[in-house]
Amino acid sequence: MKRISSKRFEALCYTRLPFMDIHSETVRHYETSDGSNIATVEYNKVDNDFDYVILGRDERNIFRCIDTCRSSYATANEAEIALRETIKSYENDKKEKYCQGDETAPIQDILKPIISKEKMHEYFNFLLTSEFHSGARKMIQEISYSFIDKDKNLVQEFQGQGFNQRLWEIFLYALFQKTRFDIDFTISSPDFSLMKYGKFVFVEAVTVGQNSDRDLIAKSPADVLNLSFDYMPIKFGSALYSKMKKKYWELPHVRGHPFVIAIHDYHGPAGEQSTPGSMTWSRGGLENYLYGIREEIIMEGNVARPRMIDGKNGPEISMLDIEYHKHGSKTIPSRFFKQPESENVSAVLFSNGATISTFNRMGKLAGFSDDNAHMIRSGMRFNTETSKVEHFGIYVDSEDYDESWGETVTMYHNPWAKHPIPLDMFENISHIFYDLEKGQFYSTYTPIHILTSMTHIIGEKAE
Repeated sequence: MKRISSKRFEALCYTRLPFMDIHSETVRHYETSDGSNIATVEYNKVDNDFDYVILGRDERNIFRCIDTCRSSYATANEAEIALRETIKSYENDKKEKYCQGDETAPIQDILKPIISKEKMHEYFNFLLTSEFHSGARKMIQEISYSFIDKDKNLVQEFQGQGFNQRLWEIFLYALFQKTRFDIDFTISSPDFSLMKYGKFVFVEAVTVGQNSDRDLIAKSPADVLNLSFDYMPIKFGSALYSKMKKKYWELPHVRGHPFVIAIHDYHGPAGEQSTPGSMTWSRGGLENYLYGIREEIIMEGNVARPRMIDGKNGPEISMLDIEYHKHGSKTIPSRFFKQPESENVSAVLFSNGATISTFNRMGKLAGFSDDNAHMIRSGMRFNTETSKVEHFGIYVDSEDYDESWGETVTMYHNPWAKHPIPLDMFENISHIFYDLEKGQFYSTYTPIHILTSMTHIIGEKAE
């Protein structure tokens, strides 16, 4: 048995109960040499002592508790000594599975092809065959073991044309699970039924898809700005409206609780270096559409700057109210949060991080990645210490690199919502609010909030 990082343990374990954090803190993590068992030493906050838990894979390949200590210990070292003695029997039993008696479904092998190569999504085929994406493969596989396939078509859609939508749902599951939500998969709709501190919130996932006949490419900062005014609001609006028509808030179990639409843009895949994927630049269009308010921008060559005006307390940015968005032959009203029945949508959750690259980096942190795959991540981030947007570039293999599921996630709160979301329910993501009385935006960010990023893989062949 060896000590492992918390990142590796969390990448393997998805069965820790949310309320455990109230009275117990995991202080050490372990794994047996053959990987068949993992374990923890726990600090009991109530009794001020330590114990241990041993986990093994059940018949669905999910790590679950198979043994706990019979007594408590005064120190973590004493608990570890007892753990090392107890786990010997499991290290020597040659078992790969520990049946719990309640497994009713087979192992969910999301990477085992069940459709023909001709029908496979190009990204799934890339994930499956790329020699430098072992980290993403292992990470997605481990998450999917415990992800409940309510529609009974997860694997088929993930491998086919539903790849992006299903990847988004897998990302959200990892985010909610590691944010310590109790997820009820017995409820078929919406996609996620979440509970924390006795409070419920329901989440429906949607993606912005491609339209090869109409989609546009941003090749410059000026293009990004122009497309955020009308083109992207219409793209986001179409996806959000499709979910609005379902009226999930009328379902008996949803009624009276916050309801969130989680959206991700996949419509413009990355091409050449001069044409980055739309997910790296499209979020401004969502903000413009949701609130119907944006900064007045002045273009000076290829540089954009906000127009400043005299305010009560000095210079301030000029803001424009937006009535509608028009692109080509299509026109839609702006300010989604003020549209009829939108008061039933408590917030819109957004991320541009549900990508193979993210799962690859998280897999790297968990020790799943091929040693020959070296990664450099670069992009733009908001630094809360300086309150500035800054460029960054970092070597993912470096000892001080860290990443969380929530660092690319932003929740846009509806100021007209019937059922606002308590901030403490989603403490590990960033939040945007609009104060109706003051007519001002305000926000809370994760310590470093990633706005956009790209990951470059440097392959190194072994001799």
